[in-house]
Amino acid sequence: MIAIPSIAFGGFSGSAKDVTAHQRDGRSILTVRSWPTGQTTNTQVVRRSSMSKITKSYRNLTPVQMQKWEHLAEQASGVSVFGQKAELSGINLYVRLNVNRVMAGESMISDAPISLSSVPGASYRRAVVSPSLVILQGIKHQPLPYKLVVKMSAAVSPGVSNGWSKTVIITSNAEDDWGEADLTTLYTNTIGITPEVGQKVFVEVYWMNTATGETGQDKRDCVICLTDEEATALVGGSRIHYTEDDIKPKSTVTDCQIDFSTGAPVIYFDIISQGMDGVLQSMIYSNKEILKEMVGNSYVLCRSCLDDIYIFVENTVEIRKSSYLGDYFQLNPGKVEGELGTEVFGVGVLV
Repeated sequence: MIAIPSIAFGGFSGSAKDVTAHQRDGRSILTVRSWPTGQTTNTQVVRRSSMSKITKSYRNLTPVQMQKWEHLAEQASGVSVFGQKAELSGINLYVRLNVNRVMAGESMISDAPISLSSVPGASYRRAVVSPSLVILQGIKHQPLPYKLVVKMSAAVSPGVSNGWSKTVIITSNAEDDWGEADLTTLYTNTIGITPEVGQKVFVEVYWMNTATGETGQDKRDCVICLTDEEATALVGGSRIHYTEDDIKPKSTVTDCQIDFSTGAPVIYFDIISQGMDGVLQSMIYSNKEILKEMVGNSYVLCRSCLDDIYIFVENTVEIRKSSYLGDYFQLNPGKVEGELGTEVFGVGVLV
């Protein structure tokens, strides 16, 4: 028999078919089981499995740990749209934060955070989607411990007005490199198919605090898939960018960020130079071709990698194309006290 609410009686509880009744604060509450709609994706299956595992793990906590989660949940309780306090239990908060952490590649936490803090809201200038390009531009960067989580949907008809329920996590740690996140490969690998021109893609972006699992206010967007030509023109063409992935093993640097994308004769450097053969000089041998317009010398600041020494000197970066050595960057720092390692950073004019 299905329980039906009535002003004539109360105190009933139990489940019948899809309806469950229970008592809360002296009131009889009826809930109806919800069923997922649409095709279940692999990402959704993983998330549901993870949530089930995390929920069960709560029973393994000590009474003291549970008590701290309950105390934190009381602090986290907010106000609902009806003006009544929105109650949050310790297990609810434990599952919510740990699910966020696990989906972002972090380990679960058993001890409740000392307190919860405000997480910045996500902000970016625009999202661009084409059959071979998916990118976010103008991202307002946040430092660690924040990670940028991006959720996107498969392309749907442009007539669809609400597709947020169809979004899945593309990445839980988007690299907002220079305010830009290239999600092309991540999107294709996750969704499985590329969008068609004229279709609509729903986007949801938010920051997550990896220390606690808290998330900030999300930014939602829906974009129409452009042609590759339109998308390339909109984002300003391909970036000329060199990282650790673009250099050969024999290079004598550990960290490498070189960007030449402004169209002006300036290059941005962020490099940790290890030196070689007992001198400060370092070599970066590039796997990617160095463009002819980059060949020359650039002057940029460098300093010792020792934390207690801040002697800034000029560093000359020679950028060359050689039939013998290949394409390379040669770092020639000035006199720096301390160990050989130096940090080369900032903008250098190309001459």
